[in-house]
Amino acid sequence: MGQKKFNLNPNTQIYACPKCGQNTEFVAHSMQVAEDCCDIWIKCKCGYDPTAEQTGSRMEDVWGTLDKENILCSLDCCWNELIISNFPIT
Repeated sequence: MGQKKFNLNPNTQIYACPKCGQNTEFVAHSMQVAEDCCDIWIKCKCGYDPTAEQTGSRMEDVWGTLDKENILCSLDCCWNELIISNFPIT
């Protein structure tokens, strides 16, 4: 399993962590789950993982590379989607 810490500039595109309220410091994770498939997901610096109970919502990638493109895609398609579906803005 690989991991990579990363920081974002202050922004309004990434939903804030429901546990600690920040949206700029994260850790990307990658883990091989099959011979030719890896899961990629994002955790907040506080440890909150929106995919912990929904591992099927993690992004799939053949190589599991934690490059800028995969991290941004995982933030958008996994982090943001799970935050808004589990904690709807009212």
